[in-house]
Amino acid sequence: MGSLAAFSLDFMDDRIAALLDDLRHAAELHGPARQRSRKRAAWLAELTPSQILGFLDRVQSSLPLPLARPADELLAQWLAAAAQARRIAPGQPARSLSDVPELCRVLIPLYRGLAAEFPARGRLLAWLAAGGSAAELELWGRLLVEDPPAEEQDVLVAMAPVVQQHRARAGMLFPKLLRGLASPSLAAPVLDLANFLTREKLVPRHPASACSGELAHLLGEVAQSLLLLEEQPLHEAPEARVASRRVAQGVALAVALCDALAQIGDRQAVGKLYQALRVRHRRLRTEAAAALARLGEEDGARELVQLAAYPVARLRVLQYAQELGLMDRIEPQYTTPEARAEAELCVWLAEPTQFGIPPSTCELVDHRRLHWPGYREERDCYLFRFQYVLTVEGEGERSYSNIGIAGPLVHAFIADLGDLPPEDIYAAFAGWHAQHPEIRETDVAQLPLSQQLDVERLKRRLHDSGYEAIQPQRLGSFFGETVLVATARRDQTPGVAVVDAREVAFFPQRHSRRPLGVEECYSIYKGRKLLKAFNAASA
Repeated sequence: MGSLAAFSLDFMDDRIAALLDDLRHAAELHGPARQRSRKRAAWLAELTPSQILGFLDRVQSSLPLPLARPADELLAQWLAAAAQARRIAPGQPARSLSDVPELCRVLIPLYRGLAAEFPARGRLLAWLAAGGSAAELELWGRLLVEDPPAEEQDVLVAMAPVVQQHRARAGMLFPKLLRGLASPSLAAPVLDLANFLTREKLVPRHPASACSGELAHLLGEVAQSLLLLEEQPLHEAPEARVASRRVAQGVALAVALCDALAQIGDRQAVGKLYQALRVRHRRLRTEAAAALARLGEEDGARELVQLAAYPVARLRVLQYAQELGLMDRIEPQYTTPEARAEAELCVWLAEPTQFGIPPSTCELVDHRRLHWPGYREERDCYLFRFQYVLTVEGEGERSYSNIGIAGPLVHAFIADLGDLPPEDIYAAFAGWHAQHPEIRETDVAQLPLSQQLDVERLKRRLHDSGYEAIQPQRLGSFFGETVLVATARRDQTPGVAVVDAREVAFFPQRHSRRPLGVEECYSIYKGRKLLKAFNAASA
């Protein structure tokens, strides 16, 4: 093991052998077996970076690469824990690695052997970057540019330590990182990093200043591609998914390009920015308009001000308007706390992990100031009814609506909350949002035998109260109170019952394709108690 010969693995050989065996049989690890594997791997986070490097050496020399997805995901979990340990451990110099030959010998074959479309690559890069030494950052940049992870999310994971921990040194990675503009998954994050460093004044000039002409040309190509995609009707689901990904990548890159060109200040890019302004995607139009306004174009300022009318663009528009001295030109109705709250919810709904697009409509249902769990002062709480109206080929127009919250948190459930009174809707969000050591819950199937007695006791209480077909689902502990959540029937009506030693709450299943489930009903139970206690104490 070269310079790692001094690294004594004697006392860890059995543990490492067990972990390697877990990787070999990762597809077979389920339930308790996976829990035991997670416990076996916990000690990895306690190792020094040199010891982790030694373990990775064993992985790449002992296992066939690439790993299958289950094994890759398991290794990614271990690397995430090791990267987190490097971030929080005291003494930065002791956490860094500077042996360039050894780093290259171990990590290059391991990294290149891992599948680009699986998550371990991104986690390995994040662990490497967390050290922050010149050798580690140099190798990190080399691997990232030459052979990046295929998924955008894995690229963001890989780049997070550089932005969060080592931003002051990130300038040294340029201009080499700009070679990543040729990669679909890497282009936007690389430019975003360059834009961030410039905005935070961590570099004397934008790292891409010398190639602003090439950036403008690239923006024109991306904008033209997006305009063509907007004109193409999509009929098949696979085709739509591919196009959706192309649009997401194109918009992300175009947004980063607009930001870069604005910060560089090259007026030769004005024509390409106007081309980007023609794309219907409101996030891109906002960035293009702001860039044009920064370059002194009145048409850009006018378009930016008008975009405040769209909730999904409003927060960014207001930020840019503040920076550019345009706030007095925005209609007052778009600058109120309610308008900002509406925008927060629409932005959240438009995230790829939610609906991916903003709602068709969003209207205020209720607003009140409440003492909210986790906050010292009263908070403005807003409930909005949002609706999506989509045209599905062969099926006509279809709609989806629900209630979301903005203020102390931004969230919406899948279950339909539309028929609940506002008090219970607030309670559902408060109970879901609350975190406290004295609030716990466990699936009934995972309970030890000693707690099954609590289940039977509360199940009997439900039976004595007239409930039938009782199926226990979760056992909770709420500030010392034992709570059972169960599906049940009352008067032939199915629903969810939540019972403790003093009360029973029943939530009948309404005629909806998205009825309240166990999570929502238990959240309402918790939220009712929390909001009553918090707001009674302040009355």
